[in-house]
Amino acid sequence: MPHLSSLIVCEKIIQDQLGKPTLIALFQKISAMVPDGQEMPKEAIAATNWAVFSEWFFTVDELSKTFDQVFEVLLPDGSPSVIKGRATIKQLSPLGQGTRVFVNITGIPIFQAGVLIANVWLECGSDRVTDTFSYPIQIEHTNKPPEPNDGGSFIQAFGNKA
Repeated sequence: MPHLSSLIVCEKIIQDQLGKPTLIALFQKISAMVPDGQEMPKEAIAATNWAVFSEWFFTVDELSKTFDQVFEVLLPDGSPSVIKGRATIKQLSPLGQGTRVFVNITGIPIFQAGVLIANVWLECGSDRVTDTFSYPIQIEHTNKPPEPNDGGSFIQAFGNKA
């Protein structure tokens, strides 16, 4: 069975000319600032770019197969969000090297405070072949700017008057 080595969420992934990735601004929390007298719009999605990086290791028997990495984001209440996708892994790295998958996303649901879950797993054909692996992202609604070094990103949100 394929083995997941890394699952990281960040603001951006850039690749050099050799295809080596650099992960920019890792984060675990998003603070959505809602000014006093306003409320978070229902179903608000922050128009921000972010990325998910994963690295998988495969056995010799798996190197000839085609796998899809499936990605989904669950809202703090456990319901699925509109953010989901599938990336076909076209070339598996040889033994001892990880196969890296980058998923670039625009928009992150911020309308529910709590823990957003980014899930990934692998499928081969129509069969799920790994467990689901999760990365939690704390969504915070606040009326003040975040403290430095809190591990998060900051978004200004506007809504209707309460």
